[in-house]
Parts: sequence; structure tokens; C-alpha cells
Amino acid sequence: MTLSPDFLHDLKKRFTGDLRLDAASKVLYSTDASSYQIEPLGVAIPKTQEDLQAAVELAAKYQIPILPRGSGSSLAGQAIGAALILDCSRYLDSIIEIDPETHSAIVEPGVILANLNRTAAKHGLTFGPDPASAERATLGGVIGNNATGTHSILYGMSADHLLEADVILSDGSLAKFDNSIFDHPSSNTRLSNIVSAVQEIKQKYTDVIKQNYPKSWRNSAGYRLNYLLPWSPSTPPQWTGEKYPGNLKPGTLNLAPLLAGSEGTLAVIRKLKVNLVHKPTHSMLCVLSYASSAEACDDTPRLLTMKPSAVELIPQLILRNARSIPAYARQMGWVLGDPAAVLVVEFSGDDLSEVKARIERCRSEAIGGPSTVLTIAETSEQQAQIWNVRKVGLGIMDSRPQSTRPVAFIEDCAIPVEGLGDFVREVERILSAHGPYGGIYAHASGGCLHIRPVLDLQHGEGVRAMRSIVEQVFALTMSLGGAMSSEHGDGLARGEFVERTYGREVTEAMRLLKQAADPQNILNPKKMFEAPPMDTHLRYGEGYHVKAWESVLHFEHERGLEGAIESCNGQGVCRKTTGVMCPSFQATRDEAFSTRGRANLLRELSKGGMGNSELQKSVFSALDLCLACKGCTSECPSGVDMPKLKYEFMNQHYKSHRRPLRDYLFGYFHVAAKLLHPVAPLANWMMEMSWSRKLIARVFGIAEQRPFPKFVRRSSIQPDAHHENKVIFLSDVFSHYIEPEVEEVAVEILNALGYEVKILPLIGAGASLLSKGFLDAARDHAEKVLAEIQRLDGGAGLSVVGCEPPEVYCLKHEYKSLLPSRREEIRSITDRVWLVDEFVLRVANSRRFDFQLKNSVEERTRLTLHPHCHHRAEGPAADGLPSGVAATVAMLKMFGYDTDVIDAGCCGMAGPFGYDAEHYELSMQVGELGVLPKVREIGRLGIGNRELTSSGAACRMQIQQGAGVDARHPLLLVRDALPSRAG
Repeated sequence: MTLSPDFLHDLKKRFTGDLRLDAASKVLYSTDASSYQIEPLGVAIPKTQEDLQAAVELAAKYQIPILPRGSGSSLAGQAIGAALILDCSRYLDSIIEIDPETHSAIVEPGVILANLNRTAAKHGLTFGPDPASAERATLGGVIGNNATGTHSILYGMSADHLLEADVILSDGSLAKFDNSIFDHPSSNTRLSNIVSAVQEIKQKYTDVIKQNYPKSWRNSAGYRLNYLLPWSPSTPPQWTGEKYPGNLKPGTLNLAPLLAGSEGTLAVIRKLKVNLVHKPTHSMLCVLSYASSAEACDDTPRLLTMKPSAVELIPQLILRNARSIPAYARQMGWVLGDPAAVLVVEFSGDDLSEVKARIERCRSEAIGGPSTVLTIAETSEQQAQIWNVRKVGLGIMDSRPQSTRPVAFIEDCAIPVEGLGDFVREVERILSAHGPYGGIYAHASGGCLHIRPVLDLQHGEGVRAMRSIVEQVFALTMSLGGAMSSEHGDGLARGEFVERTYGREVTEAMRLLKQAADPQNILNPKKMFEAPPMDTHLRYGEGYHVKAWESVLHFEHERGLEGAIESCNGQGVCRKTTGVMCPSFQATRDEAFSTRGRANLLRELSKGGMGNSELQKSVFSALDLCLACKGCTSECPSGVDMPKLKYEFMNQHYKSHRRPLRDYLFGYFHVAAKLLHPVAPLANWMMEMSWSRKLIARVFGIAEQRPFPKFVRRSSIQPDAHHENKVIFLSDVFSHYIEPEVEEVAVEILNALGYEVKILPLIGAGASLLSKGFLDAARDHAEKVLAEIQRLDGGAGLSVVGCEPPEVYCLKHEYKSLLPSRREEIRSITDRVWLVDEFVLRVANSRRFDFQLKNSVEERTRLTLHPHCHHRAEGPAADGLPSGVAATVAMLKMFGYDTDVIDAGCCGMAGPFGYDAEHYELSMQVGELGVLPKVREIGRLGIGNRELTSSGAACRMQIQQGAGVDARHPLLLVRDALPSRAG
């Protein structure tokens, strides 16, 4: 099916949003976080509520299938289909009202759940259901899935918190689902049909619903017909309300809960009114270790008698894998040893003494004694570290780049908790019969387990194993009174099991409701009980094949470049609005500029090679706006390295396309700077004159709004050679030619610590060459740098230090990819490559120094550090000492500074990115997301109160140009406090 010209003509007349029918957009929306792929008919991104209604109204007129979508974090395939996608996540994201008196909020469907919670927290409130995807999931998607999460035993499901909904019915008419639905007769025929169907279901199907529903209250299969009665087969064990389901007023009927778990098949949501719950004042965690996941599940019913607010299972696989991802590895200090499984038991409330008493009972009564208690997490920081690892569990489990990977199709089973241990043992037996399997983890307190069998679906054996496993697990789940869908939805993965779960009569009632709400079947068709077999439409099915170009860089994956691209599993963590990853997505909210979007486009390109010129152009456009911040390498659970993929693609792309002249200027800036610095006064004069600045900017395609950096003519440094210890120094172009005081003070500090400094004659490690995709030149430069290191080192095993993060970490991490044949030699060098900050800490740790600071600690300025993005991305060091940002903070504190780190992501400059004329506006948009407003605030406070420091040269330029605030390099502050002697 294709979109008719008449439909498109009429839609374009009324639609002010973005209508995308190109091949790249269809690729971007053909997948979600599931194992499936279906190409849509097109993508419509409404800017207004009127846009949304126009799209639905015209779809009804022309019988065009439509599919409302949020962030696409769906795990069952419900956010993809052969329909016109209505992406509500980009513009329809207003928090319209929060009412602290009634504990409610009115929001548009594109509001990110975490953003709602941050706003509600100002009133001591939160949305009770808390799926792990809250940082990127929209409220429309949360309701559409009937999502819940860690605290479901307190707050139940999303259906329990949906008070009202303004919707667009399948004929384009508007309606309101609330408690007053029967108070006034409606002239809306479609709404009247829905009401009649609901009345018929209550009259005819009540007994069979009560007879056939699974025993687990945590059930999201099909429609919420039981809420119409209202009735539930069981109740969340710590349910906070008087009755369950508890969102209905006496003597009324609310259609709103029917939307929860309906996956957009009954109506399109315009606005939602949701219940907010009181956020407990205090919480603490007790983490217990077990010999197996089954034993942990066996213990869960006992723990529930202690009235916890959550009990979460984390298996060994997730704990081990988390240690390999920088952003999570640095948060793993709470894990002692290598436990087979842990339970995170949370106690919360407003009475701290009561919370502590329950924690103490949990600790003292731990099965296996006190040695099985890994930690008691009291502070919010300690608890956040544990929850962060738990929340990215699915992404961590699904981070394998090879064709044999964990697959989501039985990851949402819910079992009455008393049978959970037996369920785990039997599932492990089923999975073992089919080969290795991933971890079993998640919401033990709610009887919900996320299970990921490891299968190769590119071969028939894997697909047959998939079918065999799901049939056995379904039978097991039904025998224990459970449900196959408990928070992730039915979609394509579990839709075929709806009728088998409920039986013919209950499914007949569901079909009656669907027919009344959507007689033309245009709302997300072929889902629920109409879904195709779950082993079809697979993204990596038997017909999948790739033929990517031969890469220059070496990728540390079993299948090279293809494996690196496919390491993205679609979880969509890159769509969050906090942290570093992905700055261009955060600024534009465009799927193409997320790490996932870029990976999807690259994967599609790799299927047909670079011969697809239209798709290659789309990939270029997407990667051109990648700021190469490296945020994905530390924050993506799968460790996708999009900057590295960008370097590789740009190198290949420019084999058949003409490069911009400025690429040569910025890529070889170390060469240009070397030529210009002897004539610095003349060069600076030329770049300051208005006419010459404009001419240079236009010739090179540079933003005219940016002042050019000024070169400084200086004599060479004469390091102090009267030291037994030696260290090699890696210069960079900024600290050598533009901010020489940084390089000078670095050498001064190293001398003061008792080191003779041997300065590499080459400038930089080649980061600028890599950033522009000059891979052959970067490789040649790397060869020369290694040769000079060997010459200066002479086999002594000297450390190599520098002060510009992208250059230091380029040498430390990228050389193995540039020169794979020299990997062992490079590793022997890179194991001793450090930022000066990191090196200072290691020297201090190995020897005692008598620091006689120039000023007392009380007189010292308080500091706020804005780190370079590559600085943030650096993971924990093998020696256990602080690295990356943690090292800089520790160094500054060692010299007496009270230092905190700015809570913002990328500044937007990203090396030369912010100097590109066509990137200037985006660069400033990224800066305004967080960094620039926060540094302006620091500037308003005055230098005497708090001073700003930043580790990146480009960051300092952006901060000065965008906020008018000067940020000093951390080493300059150390020099200010440098001890008068070191011994």
C-alpha cells in the first residue's frame, strides 16, 4: 500500500508539521527497540493538536492506516507497522498543568516521563509507574503499553493512574474519556458506539472475564476489560489505595483505562490527565547476594513480608557487562566479588527511623547471614548508582554485535510471586536445551521477569528454536496463572497469544470493543489479536545480509564494521534529554540525529553498500551533525562508538565526493598553526580586520559570528633537566600555539613533582585528522608519534602525558584501531598514557609530598568544572585510581579547591564543529541546552564566589563567546596553589 496523491494533497493543505516520505525516514521509523522491522508508509510529525486531528481525520476519509508513536522504545514491535507514523514526541510535549492539590497533571502525549517527574518533584510528587525507559519514554507510549516498573507493588500499572484522556477517535472526531462519560448523551456516533460496546461487554461477558483472566494483577495482555467491571484477580502486595483497581469513582464508569495497553488501536491521544503520588521522603537499599537467580526468587515472598517498596533481581551477566561500559563501570563499587545474582531491596517512607528499622531487619535476617549483604545504600548518590545499572539492564544484555544475540520475545512474563522460583528453574531448563542464554532479571517483587534467550535468527535453526521456546514458556506461564505480557505490551511479539491467554469468549469481547472504536481498522492495524506470527518480520531474519565497504579502522567486534553498526540494539537511550549523548538529538529532537537513528541508517546502507547514492546522502546528513562527543561510548548500554563510525564513513564518502576546503584547514590545523605562529602579529591582524575576516570565513565556509583564535609567538620551553624521574609530554595545537600558558604550567607542575619533561616534537596525536575522516593521514601521524615515543622512551617505560583530552584519549584509545597490527605494542604504551591531572594523582599516590600551599584552604576559590566531552567519556582506570573527570576533581581538591562538576552535557563547540558556517546555529542551540545558561549564572555570582574551570580548549572558547564568561584551565588553578616545594 502507498499513500494516495489525494490524501497527500489534502494533508499538505492542513498540516503545518513535517511530512516525510523519503526512503531514509522510512528506514528510521521501520524499527523500534524490538526484534522486528516493517517499513512504514511515511512519517508525519505534527506540530500542533490541529495537525494531529487533521492527520487522523484525513486518514479516516481515505482509509489510510495510522500509528501513533512516541520515542520508539517499545520492545514488542507495537511502534512499527505498514502505516503512516504519527510521531508525537518532537513537538507535542507540553506539561500543561500540575495541580498539587489534586495530585494530578495534564500533559500532551509527547512529554518524556522523566521530565514530568522532574517537574512534579518540586511539589513532592511523582508518577507512580516507573519504567526503566523513563528517561526517553513518552507519556503517550507509557500509557499505550500500560507500563509500570520497579515500584509496581506500590503503584500498580499505568492504567491505575490514568484519570482522563482527550482523544481523537478513528473517524477524526474528538472525545473525552473520563468519569462523566455516561452523564450526558453524546451526539458523537463513534463515541456512542464505543459506549454501547462497553455496556454490552459488562452485561454479557462479566462472568467469563472473571473466570478466564490470569491470576497475576500484573497483566497487560489485550484490553483492560476487567477495569470496566471493575475487578482484578489479585492486588499489588503493597497497594497504597483502598481498593484495586482504584481509579473509578462510585457509580461511574471511566473509559480512560481502556487506553492503557491498547497500543494506539482504540484512539489517538491528544492530552492525558494522570494521577501523581506522594514521593516518599526517605529511601534506603539493602543489596543481597545469592547463589542463583532461582534462589533469589525463592526468597522474594519472605522479603515481601517486610513491606519493601521494591525488590529487583539483577543477574551476574548484567553485573559483569556493566563493568565493561565506562558510564556504568564507575558506578559498580557496590558489587563485591562476582555474585551469581543479587536482589536490590528498597524500603521507603516519610519516617526515617522506621525505614532504618526495616533495613536493619532485612540485613539481620538475610538468608546466608551478614556476608550475603553486599551493601546498604543510604545516600541518594549511592542509590542512584545501583538503580542506574538496573535500569539499563536490557540494553546491557543486548549489547552483543554478533549475529547470535539476546532476543526479546519472552522478556515480559509475569507469574504470581509465590511460584517465581519454580518458574525460573523450569525456564532455565527450557533455555539450556536450546544452547546458551542471557540473564533473567527484573521486578521480582511483582513476579515479572525479563528473559533474553541468545539466538541466531539469521538461520532457520534459530527461528525454530525461538518458536519452540516461546511455546514452552507460554504453556508454563499459563499453568502458573501468569501472563505473557506484563508491561512491555503485545505488539508483534505476543499478539498471537492474546486469544490463547483469554479464550475465545473474552477475545470476542475485545474484538467487539475494537470494532466499535475502529470499524475501518486504521488504528495501528495487525496488532493485538490480529498480529502475524511472532517469528515473522524479524529485523535480523533469514534473509538478512550486509556488504559494507572494507574499513580502514579496525573494529573490535567479531564481524568488523558490520558488527560495530549492529551493536546498536534500538533501546533508544540516546533519546534522553540529559547527559552528554546525543547533543544534536537533544537540540533538534530529530530521530535521524540520535545514535540509534544514525546506526539504523548505516545498517541499511551496509545492506547495499555505498552504491545507494540517495541513502548515502542521508547518512552523510545524519553523521554531519554528529558532534563526535563520545557520549555514546560511555552512556550507551551497548557502547556504540558513533564518532568512530563517523570517521570511517567520512573517509569512505570523500573518496567519491569533493571535500570542503575547511576540512583541510581544521584537519591539518597543527600544520597551519606551525606556519602561522612565527608571524603571529601579522596573522592575528589579518584575522581581526573586518574585510579579511569575512573573506576568510566565506572562502573556508566558517561562521562569520566566530572570532578566530589568536596565535602567540613564543620561545621554546626549556624543561628542568635536573631530575631523576622522566615523563614524555604530548603537546596539542591550542596549548602550544594559542594558549601556551597551559603547556608552560603543565611542564612547571611536572617539574615541581620531580620530573624531567621530554616534549614530543610532534604536535597532537592526530585527533583533528580523525575528526575530519583523514584516516590515512591520521595513521601516518600515529606512526610518527609512536616512533618519537619509542625514541624518547628508550625502553624505560615512561608515562606519556598531555593536557588536551581529545589528543590524550586519541592516543590512548584510537591508535589500536588505526594500527591493528601493532596492537600489543600500542597497548604497552597506552597503558601509561594520562592527562596531566590523572598523572599527578598517580604520582601523589606512589609517594608522599609535603604540599605547602600558597593560600589556606579557607581562602581558596570554589570551583565549578565543565569537562570536555571526551573527558567525561573516559572510563575507570585499571589501577583503580580516579581517571577522566573524577581525576581532575580529585586533583583540584588535593590542591585545596572545593570543586563540583557542572550538571550539563556538551557545550556545542565540539572542536571545529561550531566553526562550520552551517553548524553555527546548532552549536549555539546545544550550548543553550544547559552549559551556557549555567555558566552565565556562575558569572553573575562573581569570581569571588565561584570560579569556572574547563578542561577543553574548544569548551573555553564556546563559554567565552556564548556566555561572556572566562573559564580557566584546571592546571592554571593548580599553578596558583602550587606548593613552594615538593619532596
